[in-house]
Amino acid sequence: MSPKPESYAMNWLKHVLVDVAVTALIVLAATLNLVWAHWIILIYTPLMLILKIVAFTGSNTLGKVKQKATGVPVWVYHILYAINVAASVWAALKGMEHWWLIASGWVLIWTLSIAADVRSRPVAAR
Repeated sequence: MSPKPESYAMNWLKHVLVDVAVTALIVLAATLNLVWAHWIILIYTPLMLILKIVAFTGSNTLGKVKQKATGVPVWVYHILYAINVAASVWAALKGMEHWWLIASGWVLIWTLSIAADVRSRPVAAR
């Protein structure tokens, strides 16, 4: 008996809940200039970048295991990272402090995600 499509979507939605919450926080902080949220993002972004660097330079199988275990389509993360970059650039263009650093961090996070995705594909599929 195969799972219903709704339960499949709900299963992977649980795994991206933190990413969706962070994206919502970035959008809110960028549009409403929330100082407390800005500090959370300033702390979270470098930590996420460090995790992406460790995951990329670490074991090649780590990304495969995580993706198979969660079932989350890669495009979901790409959309979230694109929103994070766009909101950060928008805040930086409005002259809000530190947002160019945040935008740069999310560009690097997104780039490492793409590189990890390409790296995890079989050679014949590249």
